[in-house]
Amino acid sequence: MNATVPAPRSAPGPGTGLGGVAGRIRAVADRARADGTDTSVLDLLADDLDTGGVTLAGADLVVAYPPEVLLPDARPKRWPAVEGWLGVLRDVLVFVPIALTWWRLQDALDAYDDQKSTDPFLLGWARGFPKGDPAEPTTVTLGTSAVHVTLLVVLVVALTIGLHVLQTIREKQLSREEDRGRLATDLALATFLLAAPAARPAGRPLDNGSADRLAAQLLASTVNLESALRRTSEEIVTVLETGPGSRIQTALDGWTQSVDELTGLVRSLLPPNELARELIRVRELTAREGEQLRSTLDALVTDLRRVQETTGQEIHRHDLAVAAVRELAQRLGDSLLVFTQRADNLVDSTRSMWQIVDRLELLNGHRRNADPPHGGR
Repeated sequence: MNATVPAPRSAPGPGTGLGGVAGRIRAVADRARADGTDTSVLDLLADDLDTGGVTLAGADLVVAYPPEVLLPDARPKRWPAVEGWLGVLRDVLVFVPIALTWWRLQDALDAYDDQKSTDPFLLGWARGFPKGDPAEPTTVTLGTSAVHVTLLVVLVVALTIGLHVLQTIREKQLSREEDRGRLATDLALATFLLAAPAARPAGRPLDNGSADRLAAQLLASTVNLESALRRTSEEIVTVLETGPGSRIQTALDGWTQSVDELTGLVRSLLPPNELARELIRVRELTAREGEQLRSTLDALVTDLRRVQETTGQEIHRHDLAVAAVRELAQRLGDSLLVFTQRADNLVDSTRSMWQIVDRLELLNGHRRNADPPHGGR
């Protein structure tokens, strides 16, 4: 077979081809390797880009190989324990001025109480409480205590500033933010070069052995792709067996059919020119099926959101109805309570009326039994 393999893609300008990208990635890997970072993935990327990026074509390299994962910040090698102990010392010294102040104050109060002086306490502390012959101060004066506390505060401030400067320097030395930015730019450029259909110069002749190996690789890749797509299709159909899932099944069937055609095409291994045309046609068909699948998924998400909004509205209406019934029951309970109270009042009033009636009847009976007065009614 007389054919040629495409040479690595290139872009206008020096060092903008896949070879230049691979060289820059190797340089970044060498700098990271000097700090003890694992750069095996970066080395594999550079090697594959040097040979044309066959296994990387069609992938978004920035997403598939995140720079923050491949190129983390370097690990500190010097003075991590010293920095930690300085931080502990700074945290402890924060409380020392307070403790020293109260200790000196307690000592001065004891000396002032022992001296029985009539001078103000602060004036005596400023002079020192004299004792002995000749008299000497028995406590540290107020001014000396203030100087000691001020020196301790200055020491804490100096330690805080020093630790902050040390951490800033260490973070700047260990940071690889600039290298990650350059690596992301190179990966984006490589993704563009691997996807751009640019004109390529003819490479070395393709013999039968190379063609057989290329066909075997294409066959294995398409078979793996076919099996992965079938498994994905079965899982999605199992999860979304009813409802809008039928549209996803239809789209996936079309996509799987396109991959089956690609598999049959590779197995037949047509001549290079016909094979290229068929690959282009199947690739376009697969892209269309992918767009249909994406639109079907968007429609499914829209339906699910609409159902969710409808369910939320029904739940809100149900909550309003429950609140209204609860309020009505509360009012009914209040009305029944008022009715019960009024009924009790009516019963009490009726009992009082019966008692009055009984008393009137008893009084009337006494009057009837009494003798009438003489000469009158």
